[in-house]
Amino acid sequence: MSRLSRLLKPRRLEKLLGNALRLAGPGAYAVVSGPEGELVRVGPAPEGLDPTSPPQGCQTRRVGRGGILVMGCGDAPDGDPSGLSALADLLGELLEDSLAREEVRRALADETLEQYREVALTQRATLEFNASMKLLDVVRSLLKEARNSKTPAKCGMVFIKSPERGLFMCFDSFGPLSKLRLRLITETRLFMDVMQQGKGEIVNDLTSDPRWAGELEEISALLILPLVSSGTVLGALVLAGMEEVEPFQSVHLKRMGTLTTVAGIAMANAIHFEQIQKILTALMQTMATTIDSRDRLTAGHSHRVARLAQGLMQVASADQTLLSDMQFTEADLQEIYYAGLLHDVGKIGVREEVLTKATRLPAPHLELIGLRLALWGQLNERDWEDTHAKLQRINRAYDLSVKDEAFLNALAREHLSVGGRTMQILSDDERDRLLTPRGNLTPEEWEEIKRHPAESHRILKNIPFTSYFPNLLTMIHQHHERLDGSGYPEGTQAKDIIAQSRMLAIVDIYDSLRRDRHYKKALSQDMALRILREEAAQGKLDKRLVEVFCSNVDKIERAVSLDTSLPSSRDVIQ
Repeated sequence: MSRLSRLLKPRRLEKLLGNALRLAGPGAYAVVSGPEGELVRVGPAPEGLDPTSPPQGCQTRRVGRGGILVMGCGDAPDGDPSGLSALADLLGELLEDSLAREEVRRALADETLEQYREVALTQRATLEFNASMKLLDVVRSLLKEARNSKTPAKCGMVFIKSPERGLFMCFDSFGPLSKLRLRLITETRLFMDVMQQGKGEIVNDLTSDPRWAGELEEISALLILPLVSSGTVLGALVLAGMEEVEPFQSVHLKRMGTLTTVAGIAMANAIHFEQIQKILTALMQTMATTIDSRDRLTAGHSHRVARLAQGLMQVASADQTLLSDMQFTEADLQEIYYAGLLHDVGKIGVREEVLTKATRLPAPHLELIGLRLALWGQLNERDWEDTHAKLQRINRAYDLSVKDEAFLNALAREHLSVGGRTMQILSDDERDRLLTPRGNLTPEEWEEIKRHPAESHRILKNIPFTSYFPNLLTMIHQHHERLDGSGYPEGTQAKDIIAQSRMLAIVDIYDSLRRDRHYKKALSQDMALRILREEAAQGKLDKRLVEVFCSNVDKIERAVSLDTSLPSSRDVIQ
C-alpha cells in the first residue's frame, strides 16, 4: 500500500474535491491517483484518463510521493475557467497539508501504541519473571517470552556468568542445538565484544563479520544481549537464526532489550535469594548438628528427619489414590526440610544428664546399692549377687514386667541393721525411680523433655526468616502432638494439627525407632513400620500418611543419603 492511499481516505478525499469543484462551475472534474492506480474520481472526467498524460487544458499537481492531482473542465477544455489553476494550487496545498498532518497523527499513534506495548510487555515480564525466586524459573520464563516474540530465532539460550571462574555457562536453551555446542558461542570475539561493551547487537550475516570464525556452521544470524543488574553482567540472552531466515530487526533488539532489563533484575534477586538460602541452610544445618551432637546416639537425627519429611511430602503430593487432596509446592518442600532441621532446637535447654540419661539410676548409685546388698548378704548369710544382677538388668530395661515390679517392692521392704542403725536396702526414692514403667526418665525429667517443642518455638519465633515459611513454627511446635490429643506440649487434637506436622511426627518416630538410644536398641524396619501402623490404628497418627510412608519407605529412605546445601524436590526422590 502506497503512502498516499494509506494516509488519504477515499471518502474524505471525495468530500474535499466535491466541495472544491462547486467553485469551478459546471463540467469540472478532479482525479487523484497514486503509484498503484486511481484513488478518487469526482465529476465527469473522461474515461481512460491517464493522469501522467492528461488532456490539454487540464491542471496537474504532484501530491506526496508518486501521487497526481488532475483537474479539468469539459465545457472549456482549452482554457482556464473560473481560475482552475488557482483552485488546483489550493487543492494541492490542502492535500499536502492533509498528508503531513495525517502522517504526524499516525506517527504519534504508532509511538503511543509502541509505548503501550512496551509498558504492557514490561508489566507482564515483571510479573512473570518475579513469580519465582528460583534462577532456573526466571531463565525459563525469559526463554519462553523470547520464543513467543515472533523473531526469526530458531535457537535461544541464556548464558550465566560464573562469578568464581568468569566463564559463561549455558544455563538453559531451546532449539535443535545442544547446550554443549551452544557454549562455543561464548568463545567467539563477537560474544566477548558485546559483553565488554554491555550493549546488545544484531549480526544478520555472520560470514561477513570478522569476529565470527564459523564456530557453529548451522547459525547464520545472531542477536546478543547482555543480562545486567546494577552495572554487573550476570549473563547473556542469545537468539540465533539458522539457514535462510528473515533478518533480525531493530524492533526485535528493542523488545528483547526490554525483556533482558527486567530479567536481569529478577535474576539478580533470584541469585541473591539463593545465596541467602544457602547461608541460611548452612546455619540451620550447623545448628541442628550442634544440638544433635550433645548426645552421640542422636547425631544426624535432625538431618535425617528433614530429608525423610521432605521425601514423605513429595510422595504424598504425588499420590492420587489415598492423598489426592494433598498438594504441596517447592516452597512447602523447602519449609518442611527446615522444620526437620530445627524441630529439636529446644533441647538446648534440656540438662545434659537428662538428655543423655542411659539408666534409671546412675552407675555409681547402683554400686552403692550393691554395697548395701553385699553387707546385707554377709550378715544374713544370703546370696546377694543374683539380686544385684537383677537390679542392674531392671536399671537398663526399657519396659518393666509385673514380676520386676513385685521384685522391687519386696526388696524395698528388706532392711539392714548395723551398729544399732537400720536402713532400707532399697530406699523408697530409689524404688520409685527404678519403677519407672517405660524408659529411664522420672516424671519430672520427662516433663523437662516434653517442654522442648514449646522451647523450640520460643527460640525461633523472633527470627525474621520464618516469615517466608508460614507453617514452619507450627510444624516444630506440633511434631510431638497426636491426633487423639495424647501428645505434647499442648495436647492438640486432629482438627488443629496440620498435615505437615503429621508428616514430621511420623518420620521423627520412625528415625527414633530405627536408631540406638540409651534406653533401647534400634529396631528393624519391619518392626518400626509395624509400630507406626499400630499408632495409626490407635488414632494417634494419620492413617493415610502412615500408609503412604510405609508403602514408599525404601524410596523415601534413599533421600537420607543425599546431602546438598540447598535441597529441592529434584534432590529427594527420582
